[in-house]
Amino acid sequence: MLEKVALIIPAAGVGARLSRPQTAGRPERTRQPRKPWLLLGGRPILLRTLERFAAIPSITQRVLVVHPDDAAQVREDWPVELAELKVTDILPGGATRQESVSRGLQALRDDIAIVAVHDAVRPFVSTRAIEESIAKARESGGAVVAARMTATVKRADARGRIVQTIPRENLWMAQTPQTFRREILLAAYDAAAREGVTATDDSYLVERIGHAVMIVEEGPANIKITTPDDLKLAETLLAGKAPPDGS
Repeated sequence: MLEKVALIIPAAGVGARLSRPQTAGRPERTRQPRKPWLLLGGRPILLRTLERFAAIPSITQRVLVVHPDDAAQVREDWPVELAELKVTDILPGGATRQESVSRGLQALRDDIAIVAVHDAVRPFVSTRAIEESIAKARESGGAVVAARMTATVKRADARGRIVQTIPRENLWMAQTPQTFRREILLAAYDAAAREGVTATDDSYLVERIGHAVMIVEEGPANIKITTPDDLKLAETLLAGKAPPDGS
């Protein structure tokens, strides 16, 4: 019998870099649109993201961590949708992504062995990448979905003068999900809390305590929607007007 998996989606932030995006009308009381209500093709991005994980049988707990002001409203706005998408827990998040993930970790059921953390506004991840990340985490302890670096990378000094061209053959752009054995991710978060380390990348916290993390290759279409240009690209990808590599 396969070990059980939990999904944690931190969605407590606001769409600060998205200028006047469409939203599903909530929450009117805030000046900044909350991530759960940002729309993609007329449907909240968060729900589209959750759809990517709904049909994966090994995921038995789905933890959604939202802004503390929004937990009740999320339940009120989408009771049917969240039930269909098998969301099991809705929690108030913290001031940072790291705090929100930590709260999700504290809510894990005792039978959970593997934990996948995925960005709320990354709705194009493939089922293959999700399942492969879970399999690699089972085997080696940790896995990160990532895309190969295709651009030429330059290192510059403080004056903007190029000092190095970095070979890109072994460079990757980290995406999500980032998936780990439960005890490893908990140890990484505990160490970060004790030592005052903050990060927006879970694999960094795992790497710094000495655990290996494996790459799961995914294409660049697995974008994180954080800017107006990202949203335009996402609309294009959703409409099928661009190839999967986003070119």
